[in-house]
Amino acid sequence: MIIFLYGRDSYRLKQNLDKITAEYRKKNSGMSFSILDFGPDAQGGIKQQLGKLNDLIKTASFFSEKRLIVLKSAFSAGEEIADLMTNWKLDADKERILVFTENSEEKELVKKDKKLFNLLSAKPNIARSFEPLEGKQLENWVKKEMETSGGKIEPAALRKLISYTTNPASRDKLSDPTATWRLKQEIDKLVNYKSAGDNNGHAKDEAINISDIELLVGPNVNLNIFEVIDAIASKNKYRALTMLYNHLESGVDPYHIFSMVIFQFRNLLRVKTLIKNVVPYANIVKKTGLNPYVVKKTYEQCKKFDPDELKRAFATLAQTEISAKSGTMDMAEGLYHFTLSLGV
Repeated sequence: MIIFLYGRDSYRLKQNLDKITAEYRKKNSGMSFSILDFGPDAQGGIKQQLGKLNDLIKTASFFSEKRLIVLKSAFSAGEEIADLMTNWKLDADKERILVFTENSEEKELVKKDKKLFNLLSAKPNIARSFEPLEGKQLENWVKKEMETSGGKIEPAALRKLISYTTNPASRDKLSDPTATWRLKQEIDKLVNYKSAGDNNGHAKDEAINISDIELLVGPNVNLNIFEVIDAIASKNKYRALTMLYNHLESGVDPYHIFSMVIFQFRNLLRVKTLIKNVVPYANIVKKTGLNPYVVKKTYEQCKKFDPDELKRAFATLAQTEISAKSGTMDMAEGLYHFTLSLGV
């Protein structure tokens, strides 16, 4: 049996993979469950992962249960895996469940290996695409997640939550693949707040309202913070200052922007240090505990900074915070000063 999960929405991709593995563990001991990663930092290299896959396909489970094999980034070994599927007729195999997961959209996967994509997406295989949601689909997803977490939300509050957590340039669309991660975090935070009941001065079964959103959810800026940092790193003064100006003019709290700049430069310093210590990419994701998309963007940005630049940036940020808190500098002014101080 073949299950093919793919798409840019990494949260929903992981969510569905977790459901599959959870259902499998309910019915089986888990001793026949394996995960193989064919990504750039595959343990022992792609050749070793292919060897393990061969062994898992050729040998029967010692237990009287189906074998579950999760294959991540299998398109990195597309030709070999396509041959294995064809030779062993894995689509008709009832003793093994192979789950393929790819955090890429269809056109990218077809470009990598069209034959493998066609094999995986063909019937009777189960193929599901997880692309960023928009409009009514997005609203329905948020409402379902809210109900699953034990909460409920008023229609106006739902729209406010989405407007606060999606790209300001495209309010009706979840254009950034990490937005579902933030939405889920905000949903859990809001539900926990409401479940506190009378301690917060409201009934325990009360629906989340606009006031709750405005109190607990900050307007989105982190979805664009990568672009601001990219502009700074590329020494593009005009673009960096223009983006900063647009954020401030749109009413975003300068302290919120500052917190996101701090957040991203801290990520840059952490990832840069791990790269310097020759830590494999896959281990960087594990060690930082960051969203894989955030690690990917940060990893790319690290190439534009040297360690001394990042240390100087932190020193400037620290001074900016001190000046803003002491009242000697307005935070908006501090953000402009910081952007210029990096030699943009």
